[in-house]
Amino acid sequence: MPRKKKSATDPLALSRTALEDFAQCPRCFYLHRSQDLKGLRRIPLTLAVATDALLKNEFDAIRSSGASHPIWERENLDVRAYAHPELDLWRSNFKGLRVTHAATGAVIFGAVDDIWQNRSTGELHIVDYKSTSKQGTPDLEGGFGAGYKRQMEIYQWLFRHAGFAVSPIGYFLYVNGRKDGGFYEQGVGCMRFDTTVIPYEGDDGWVDGHVAAAVECHRSSVLPESGVECDVCRYVAARGGLTT
Repeated sequence: MPRKKKSATDPLALSRTALEDFAQCPRCFYLHRSQDLKGLRRIPLTLAVATDALLKNEFDAIRSSGASHPIWERENLDVRAYAHPELDLWRSNFKGLRVTHAATGAVIFGAVDDIWQNRSTGELHIVDYKSTSKQGTPDLEGGFGAGYKRQMEIYQWLFRHAGFAVSPIGYFLYVNGRKDGGFYEQGVGCMRFDTTVIPYEGDDGWVDGHVAAAVECHRSSVLPESGVECDVCRYVAARGGLTT
C-alpha cells in the first residue's frame, strides 16, 4: 500500500528511530526521511520480537495486582509495574508517546517496552528489553551500546516533556539465550535464557539540541555530510568508484 501523502500543514513527525538514524548518519537520514529515498532493508529481528512479547506478558500479569517479581527481588529493586490507561498506546510501534518540540513544532515520538515505578519516590524508570545469545554477560560497552544509551535517554526526554517524573536510572532487561541442555520438553521446543538487569543513569541534556538539528536537516535543501562510520555511505562510495 503506498504511503499516505502528508499535507503541507501537517507537523513534521520524527520517531526515536529517526533520531538515531540522524545520530549515525545525517546524509542517510536526510535521503530517507526528507527525500523519501528508501534505505537498505533491515533484517527483521523476529526472535527479539517474540522475547519482547513474552516479557510484556510476564510483567502485564502482575501489573494490575501490584505484586512483586523474582527479578526485582534478586536485584533488590523497590519497584512496581507501572499502570496507566495509555500504556498500550505508548508501547505500540508507529504510535508511542508523542510530544511537540517547542522550539521547532515537530512531533517527536517513541514506543517503550515497559515502565517500572519506584515505590519510594514515585518516579518512573524507563525499561528496555534486549535479547541476544552470546558468551559472557551482556553489557553496554562496545557494539550497539552507545545506540542503546541514546535510545534510553530519548525515552526519558519524551516522558519528562510529557510531564512525568522520570528517574535518571533506566533499566535494560537483557535476556541471553543459553546453548546448554536439551531443546524439546514434552514435544515442545524450549530455549532457556539468563536474565541480566543493567541499570543505566541517563543524561538527556543533548536530546533537545539533537532534535533541533535533525529538524533543521530535514527541512534543508542541502545534502548533509555522511556519518563518520556509515557503512551504507562507504558501500555506495566504493561501488560508485568501480569501473567495468
